[in-house]
Amino acid sequence: MTGTGVIASHRRWAGLLIATLLALTTATAAQAQSQSGYGPSRSLEGGDSVTGDIHDDDISAGAAIRLRSQPLKPWFDAKRRWNDKYGLKLNFSLQTLHQHSDNSTGETSAAAGRAEINGSWTLVGRGTKNSGRLTFRVENRSTLGTAIPPSKLGNQFGSGTLVGTGFSDYTEANLSELAWRQALMGGRLRFVIGKISAVGWYGGHALSSPKRGFQNTALQASNTRVFPGRGFGFGVGYQFTPRLVALAGIHDANAKTTGDPFDSIKQGEFLKSVEVRYYLTTPERARWDQVRLNVWHQDALVQSGVPESRGANFVISKLMFDDKVMPFMFAGVSEGGASLFQKDVAVGLSFAFDTTASKARDVLGIGLAWGEPTNSALQEQTTGEIYYRFQMLDNLAITPSIQVIKNPIANPNKTTVTVLGLRLRATF
Repeated sequence: MTGTGVIASHRRWAGLLIATLLALTTATAAQAQSQSGYGPSRSLEGGDSVTGDIHDDDISAGAAIRLRSQPLKPWFDAKRRWNDKYGLKLNFSLQTLHQHSDNSTGETSAAAGRAEINGSWTLVGRGTKNSGRLTFRVENRSTLGTAIPPSKLGNQFGSGTLVGTGFSDYTEANLSELAWRQALMGGRLRFVIGKISAVGWYGGHALSSPKRGFQNTALQASNTRVFPGRGFGFGVGYQFTPRLVALAGIHDANAKTTGDPFDSIKQGEFLKSVEVRYYLTTPERARWDQVRLNVWHQDALVQSGVPESRGANFVISKLMFDDKVMPFMFAGVSEGGASLFQKDVAVGLSFAFDTTASKARDVLGIGLAWGEPTNSALQEQTTGEIYYRFQMLDNLAITPSIQVIKNPIANPNKTTVTVLGLRLRATF
């Protein structure tokens, strides 16, 4: 990128964030719980999902700065009308991530921006439990004045896991989801088909999203799983009881999020996954109070030379102490060589802080993970991360973080690398 391009890129993203910030700084903390009236999501997905973002970002749970006027109220009122009249829900977000490592070789700084439009359009059975909806995500990701985006920073010092998940460089707008989601049998049976995430349904926890939670993939989910990009897939979930749910899916194992899905699906090589969940309390608290057991199998990828592989992973989490603390743990095993680790385990905690009487959504996350590489020539890696998500305004969060990677798997000459990060996220 030329110097002029770097300056233009910085100005473009800075302008978008500043414009959003100026609008948001006159917002009030006395808004309704739901800004656009969307209500809770019944999606079976977690982490970085379209339906999850639409509903989570619409919740107004207070902020550290409490101001008076409501210049964005007409915008949220308009979104409410579009949903009431047409069944169309929309979510817009802008986020940036800046990271710096103390590695002595290669690039040590990385920055990228990510702009998204998420949509859910209910076209069948609106207002009933058997609704059908079209979901979509359009996004753009680009570096911000550095040689590499955060998704490639870990490669510079031999980390097996990504230190800047979700902040890559697409160079142009990308349709990363286009899918039909249908509920049947009073909502007990649900399925999705289309261009979707192969990993969003399985093995995650409430802090898995790289836009809100941990940035390192070692703490988002077990890396004994395989991680194809967003491509053609089919998933189905059935609720046996209010607390017991089973899911199954088949996905294009060669999918690349920015690639042509017709090119990869015709290879006929698939990832199959089954997951059983037990909700420890109620379905409304399923994201936090849950136990998951997931098993998967991936066909051999002939062109890539990846052998047939399989694995299993386990997740448990629970809100405790007046919903202020959430401990979690996950672990996994695999065989065949398709995944990064053949064994791994992670533990962590989140602490919620009420910074104002309106109960702001500040969260401190702490996690520690260990993984044994599938490739015996590589060394075991330990990863730690601490972040604090400061809810400055209802629609603006600032998240500083520290990661410590001990014994990066592909760098036996480096004992410990520290990565400092600062993430900003604005939603509207």
